[in-house]
Amino acid sequence: MKQLSKVLRLAQPTRLPRLGTRQARLLQTQAAIYTEPGDPQAVVRVVERNLPDVPGSNQVLVRMLAAPVNPSDLNQIEGTYPVKGTFDKLTTSTDTIYAAVGGNEGVGEVIRVGDGVHGLQVGDWVVPQRAGQFGTWCTHTMANASSLSAVPADWRSGLDPLDVACLKVNPCTAYRLLKDFAALNPGDYVIQNGANSGVGRAVIQLARYWGIRTVNVVRERPQLDQLHQELISLGADIVVSDKQLATDDVKQQLKSLDAPVRLGFNCVGGRATLQMTKFISAGGTLVSYGGMSRQPVTMPTSLLLFKDISACGFWMNRWYNQSFTSSRLEDEKHQMWREILGLIQQKKFVTQPLVTSNWHSQMDIGKAQEAVSGAVTWGAGSKHAFEFTQ
Repeated sequence: MKQLSKVLRLAQPTRLPRLGTRQARLLQTQAAIYTEPGDPQAVVRVVERNLPDVPGSNQVLVRMLAAPVNPSDLNQIEGTYPVKGTFDKLTTSTDTIYAAVGGNEGVGEVIRVGDGVHGLQVGDWVVPQRAGQFGTWCTHTMANASSLSAVPADWRSGLDPLDVACLKVNPCTAYRLLKDFAALNPGDYVIQNGANSGVGRAVIQLARYWGIRTVNVVRERPQLDQLHQELISLGADIVVSDKQLATDDVKQQLKSLDAPVRLGFNCVGGRATLQMTKFISAGGTLVSYGGMSRQPVTMPTSLLLFKDISACGFWMNRWYNQSFTSSRLEDEKHQMWREILGLIQQKKFVTQPLVTSNWHSQMDIGKAQEAVSGAVTWGAGSKHAFEFTQ
């Protein structure tokens, strides 16, 4: 995967060994924090944060390796996301403030383990178990061991940290969309909007791997031919724009498919979703997992009565929460992670294109702020991620 990088490199401190019960020293780190909800461009700022270099009981010290910027992260900062950031006392280089660290997804490396910790050790790669427990946009964090899940070394062998950092939300959402809402047979179709999104690209690749065919709707744009070829190269079968979806030629093409369109996946909402839903076959299901247009999902009575189309929603965060009280779902979670990471290892799945910014705890605070500000904006045009360099 070709990455665009804003290279802001400085040397990383060496990994801290476990030194028993000696008195803790302060470790200088950096974090992107906010003290109140609001426009991410206005409220997110980078601060120097002092952490003890010896974890407390049942805690681990983690050096972050990579963390993406998801739309849900920006919604959380705005205060519009159901899962709120965790506000706590935070000691900076100048004072103590009450703030939350941004970001919910990412991967870090355990560099020190506190007393009473079981199941984690120095060198493990870990991901947050739940959104909102602690922020991932930071060079280091002190976390309760119970808030982390280890990624086994053989599952991540040979992978870039960004592949693991971006595992839990988009690829897993696509996995569950394809697995949980219909018994799809090889050759069946699914139709989706937002097909060039992180979830959309993951749906295309997983569907191809399982023999499912995809109809992919994207927003009309000047570079449509380029995007068309890009999605076809991932395994898409049909790619059309939202405007093309309303043309007679495309309507006839989709009505003449040789297999049913069993599912529709919506992340947009509004009239474009209604137009797409008309191509779902009788008895099929529309599953909404997002609403980027912030317009409601509507369905005419005819689709409900005469085609028996059903509609439901899916939220990956709710599924994860349910997995903590279900041994069956916990097993499915591990199988899902292992299968997706295995496909990346086999070069059968690629993480969506990312604009990456390198970040380090000794970086000039102004440069770190510039990198963060460029990433936490709705107008960025591309998905951003932080790589925490050594």
